Amino acid sequence: MSSSLAILIVDNSAYLRKLMQKSLKSHGYDNIIEAIDGKNALDALMEHKIDLILSSLNLAKVNGLELIKALKDHSGLKHIPFIAVTSDTSNEIFKETMKNGAAGYIIKPYTPTDLANKIESII
Repeated sequence: MSSSLAILIVDNSAYLRKLMQKSLKSHGYDNIIEAIDGKNALDALMEHKIDLILSSLNLAKVNGLELIKALKDHSGLKHIPFIAVTSDTSNEIFKETMKNGAAGYIIKPYTPTDLANKIESII
């Protein structure tokens, strides 16, 4: 676990962003930036050095799949691991997310330990 790891949380819900932030902090991750949607996430990625993205797929303006595609098309951002966070358990959305370049996938509800384990398996 690396507390210096800069993590971008992207979710429309302020409550869910705070919950995820609390989960991350309980495992020693304290360098956390939040974005309310995909557009806001892209702006944050231009302003901050981000090491990992935890993002909902259901986002306003730029959805999660569009965000993954934008990252993979940008030479300076394509190396950043993207973990999709969703309540959708369909095999189709999983395949689509992974096909577009996500490094991993976590299904809501999850425990703080589930989240930390997923991050550790990817970084």
